[in-house]
Amino acid sequence: MITYTDQSKIIIFCPPNSVTGGPEALHQLADKLYHLHIKNVFMHYIPKRKNAKPKNYSVYHTSEIDIVEDNSKNILIIPESMTFLVKKYPESQKIIWWLSVDFYKVLMDHRIRKQNIFTKLFYKQKDKEYYFENLPNVFQWAQSYRSSVYIKKHGIPENQIDFVCDYINPSFLQNKGTIVKDLSNKKVLYNPRKGKKEISQLIKNSPELNWVPIQNMNADQIKDLMSQSLLYVDFGENPGRDKMLRESVSQDCCIVSGKNGSSIYYEDLMIPDDYKFSFSEDKIPEIIKKIKEILENYNEHIPYFSLYKKMVLDEEISFEEKLKEIFKK
Repeated sequence: MITYTDQSKIIIFCPPNSVTGGPEALHQLADKLYHLHIKNVFMHYIPKRKNAKPKNYSVYHTSEIDIVEDNSKNILIIPESMTFLVKKYPESQKIIWWLSVDFYKVLMDHRIRKQNIFTKLFYKQKDKEYYFENLPNVFQWAQSYRSSVYIKKHGIPENQIDFVCDYINPSFLQNKGTIVKDLSNKKVLYNPRKGKKEISQLIKNSPELNWVPIQNMNADQIKDLMSQSLLYVDFGENPGRDKMLRESVSQDCCIVSGKNGSSIYYEDLMIPDDYKFSFSEDKIPEIIKKIKEILENYNEHIPYFSLYKKMVLDEEISFEEKLKEIFKK
């Protein structure tokens, strides 16, 4: 169990200048702890950069620290992409936050391969990595049900895992009243950075549809686009609870999804299985048919997404309550 006192520093490690779901979650954490009046909360960017905090995250209150002291009062929050830091600070309390679980082994293997011959003569990188060893001052947060499954498979007992899920950008929570849709707007929204192979095949096989990539937009622009649209399509890997899926349902978009990563689990993507597809070439006509059904009969389909929307809109409160529980004195 984490021991938090007034003498503790909570230091959140984060990559600099990165605008993706994981870094946003880390900035949200700092902001939320600040508003819960938990003192001495700092971001520490690796590698160090000037202006490391992206402008997109100016909505989150954060402070930075340059030097990390290793002592038992400090609490270091480490994303799974940086588990090489676990053994660097043996005295500190450490929380590994599993935001994008599939990247853990990919990035760890990359770090080991990156060693040059000179470095190998002096130490072994693999001895510095974290391999789910039973260390007394290392704790685990799962951002998704899928990540809890992953770390349990690697020997972490369920009673040592806290479920700590971030929430969507506050811009998406500012709707007042019902979202009114223009049913003649037949745009099919997608994230061009995710599921590129699958999406490209769907686009190729449906030239009659108006596919619109979500790119080069800030949170307010994405919200406006989603609030005007009927459908969001996602066939990405989804190693954690995906932000854009949650943002889209908050704006009353229907969803057609793949069955990858967290999306396969109802606990993470709480929509009927009829809207999830294991992608293959022979499934393309079926997927396109479902997309067209939604665009033509949106009002019949949107009620099936109300449960998922409620879960998403409740995530900020759940996040606050979990942090109060973990950091109580």
